[in-house]
Amino acid sequence: MKFLTSIFIVIILLAGCSSKPSLELTGSSVEIRDNKSGGIEITSGEQTGEIIQPITLSYNFILKNTGGKNLGGMEELNNETYEFNDGIKVYIEPNEKLKVVSEEVLGINIYDEGEEKSLNIGKTSVPVLEPNQEGKYTFDFTLGALEENPEIQLAPSSEQLEKLQEHALDATLIVSVEGEEIARFDLSNSH
Repeated sequence: MKFLTSIFIVIILLAGCSSKPSLELTGSSVEIRDNKSGGIEITSGEQTGEIIQPITLSYNFILKNTGGKNLGGMEELNNETYEFNDGIKVYIEPNEKLKVVSEEVLGINIYDEGEEKSLNIGKTSVPVLEPNQEGKYTFDFTLGALEENPEIQLAPSSEQLEKLQEHALDATLIVSVEGEEIARFDLSNSH
């Protein structure tokens, strides 16, 4: 009887594990760059019509569905965010050191989207990953411009930007579908 109970417990544990989505972080990188493709047009003052090239903190992640089922969906479009409510969502959760560096360099925690003075953030994502499919997820945080202008703040000094980049992977990447966390990856182990 004890043997049957043990086998039954093992089967339940295996069944529970197999229903958990299988996701792998196959690539991650971060860089601070001059965003030549994302210029901002000046709309007032003497510089009206000129294009400013912002400096961005850019994250790139590649996730792979290593399971046998689709992850995410494209059935429930949110008209306010233009994201799929049932799609894969990816978040960067900074550790304490990265929060402190962000606040020191930029005056705010750029990873807190609820922050009143939050920066302009561009995101790209794949809402659905089929089995064995990889998807690219990016975050581009606008840090400022190299020259004085009426549209966006000046970027921090090159020393401050280097410090931010040095700590940019001191964070966790969190992946969720329909509000349920399905995976988390310690980015500090990826560099």
